[in-house]
Amino acid sequence: WPIAVYLFLAGISGGAVAVAICVNLFRGVHLNTPIMKAASLIGFITIVLGMICLVLDLTNPLFFWRILVYYNPTSVMSIGVMALLFYIPLVFVLMCVALQQEITSVSWLKWLDPIISFFAKFRVALDWIVLILAIAICAYTGFLISALIRFPLINTAVLPALFVASGFSAGCAAIRLFAICFGAKREDSSMHILHVAEYPIILVEAMCIFMIAVSLITGTEVAKIAFTAFTTGVWAWVF
Repeated sequence: WPIAVYLFLAGISGGAVAVAICVNLFRGVHLNTPIMKAASLIGFITIVLGMICLVLDLTNPLFFWRILVYYNPTSVMSIGVMALLFYIPLVFVLMCVALQQEITSVSWLKWLDPIISFFAKFRVALDWIVLILAIAICAYTGFLISALIRFPLINTAVLPALFVASGFSAGCAAIRLFAICFGAKREDSSMHILHVAEYPIILVEAMCIFMIAVSLITGTEVAKIAFTAFTTGVWAWVF
């Protein structure tokens, strides 16, 4: 179960950050809007919690540092670890830049103002790099799970696209839920963009699920059995 929780949290993190940056890029700005503040905070907290779940699931959690030292370029997991190694600190920097006003308003944190201002000079590059890494984080888990050839339900090339779409969907929901804490209002233009964007994102999700279903129905005998398991029996209505 810790892996399932990690997948959920990583999807929210990558999706929320990517959506917020895309909204800024769509508007042609790089501002610390309530949406960006909420997304960067959500993105950092959820990915850290996800990493805790991931480490605790290891056979030897205290030796987690080994995956940060030894890499296999042909392994999807190694590539994902490399992406996370850059994503986590950069999301933290983006969060500090987005929340600069809130952070420096605390008396004992005022000394951070010049440091955050320095990183703010590279805001455009920071946004683009974090956007690419956020999408990669959403997709990499899909690639990782789709490599499990014993499970025809998830052993499909469509899964990474579904993970990206579902991450964006969950990210939109998380932002809309917490942006009000930073002064966002339902009638704001950015909130309206998010609301409009949710519909095509959900449509893409539905298309991905439809493609997976078709691939199972028209696939091997094992794939057909997997499809039957999700459409008949006691648990069919849940799925």
